[in-house]
Amino acid sequence: MKLPKTINYKGYVIPMGKAGKHVKTRMKIINDFYKKWLNGSDEKSVRNTSLGKFIHVDGDSLIETRHHSSKSYQSTLTVLELGYVLKNAILIAKDDPKPGNKSQKRFVKMLLMECIVPKLRPHVITAKLTVGVRRTGRHLQYCLTAK
Repeated sequence: MKLPKTINYKGYVIPMGKAGKHVKTRMKIINDFYKKWLNGSDEKSVRNTSLGKFIHVDGDSLIETRHHSSKSYQSTLTVLELGYVLKNAILIAKDDPKPGNKSQKRFVKMLLMECIVPKLRPHVITAKLTVGVRRTGRHLQYCLTAK
């Protein structure tokens, strides 16, 4: 039996397959990464150069990202460059939260951003970052995937 291909990045062995067990492994990698990132960051935010605002990360950021980014190894790789993407993503569009979407209900605006991540070539060229803006003006990382 031939083993699925993997990619080693930042100490993680990421399966490249699409089978359920590969998705579960990537989901665990994303969980572990976010826990380390949140525990190692006092502010739990990064100042975005394009917006001139801090984009905050919390446990809610993990939920949407884990669900979408575990589906492909490229998106999992993108998550491992969270700090870089938060700092360097540029605004592409603004949108209203999707009606009926419970997880977007707490936001007044959704910002769609993109970032080229040179370290991830040839696997990923562009990261897609969605940021939710709360009524208070606080910017929160909502989802991060490969484009």
